[in-house]
Amino acid sequence: MKAFVISKYGTKPLWQQVLKPSLLSHQVLIKVRYAPVNPADMYYSLGIYGIKKALPTQLGMEGVGEVVEGKHKGKLVAFLPARSVGSWAEYVAANESDIYEVGNEIQGSMAIINPFTVLGFQERAKQFKSILFSSARSSTAIQGIKLFKELGKDVWAIAKENKDYVNTIVDDENLLQNIQKNIKDKTVFFDSTSGDKAGTILTSLPANSVLVNYGSSTATFIGKVNPNQLIFQGKSIEGFWMHNYYTSLTRQQKEVAFNYINSKLDTIFKSDVYQIVKPQDISGEELYKLQSQTRGQGKIILEFK
Repeated sequence: MKAFVISKYGTKPLWQQVLKPSLLSHQVLIKVRYAPVNPADMYYSLGIYGIKKALPTQLGMEGVGEVVEGKHKGKLVAFLPARSVGSWAEYVAANESDIYEVGNEIQGSMAIINPFTVLGFQERAKQFKSILFSSARSSTAIQGIKLFKELGKDVWAIAKENKDYVNTIVDDENLLQNIQKNIKDKTVFFDSTSGDKAGTILTSLPANSVLVNYGSSTATFIGKVNPNQLIFQGKSIEGFWMHNYYTSLTRQQKEVAFNYINSKLDTIFKSDVYQIVKPQDISGEELYKLQSQTRGQGKIILEFK
């Protein structure tokens, strides 16, 4: 079988021959059909994601395929790959606790990471009625915006231009003044960019607001936070990693959550698709270039059928 593999962090993946994964007693073998290219995949291969595996390592953090060995044989499932392998491969091993039956192949390939992230956001924001996203165009932000609007929250997003699906604060020289003008209640600020801007935005939000960082597209530290606001205004900074939220759930809780996700794959949790490509038709370098050029326009999906 073949898979996209890196042998050194900071390099582009190669489509190469690897051994088909052997299974543990609690695992199944899946013939992969589709797997998305997420920003985290790029950060991981560049060595800036926050976790590293022994090299060489396969890429890909989720996907959809048919179980060909083990329990649920013949079922089409969304999956998280076992830690030793990646989803950008012809075959993958997955723990039985990390597979979920789906009916939609394309949307099913993207039915775990972003949706469970957004459900984690929902849990964190229960005590807040005001929500702010640092971006209005990422798949995670778009899903979060739709969910929070359905829940009746006051939802805002920062964007280069006004968006018709969310209250927009335009990212220009008046950004901080407009945040102070429009947002009056304590707010959860879900940030995927980091950098000095994230810190100054938190400084501009009302007392008792919290910055929840779930990524770093700028690969920089969060800066320019006034410590007096943390001490005397009750503001705070947290990190969010979907893996920690996901593993905190029992299997029953995961199944309930996924049934909800699956029921809304055509609405709240639907992801736009920019292009579907076959791994044999694109190099790792071309794949990453395509991902960078089309960010915010929809997902790149790898097809293994």
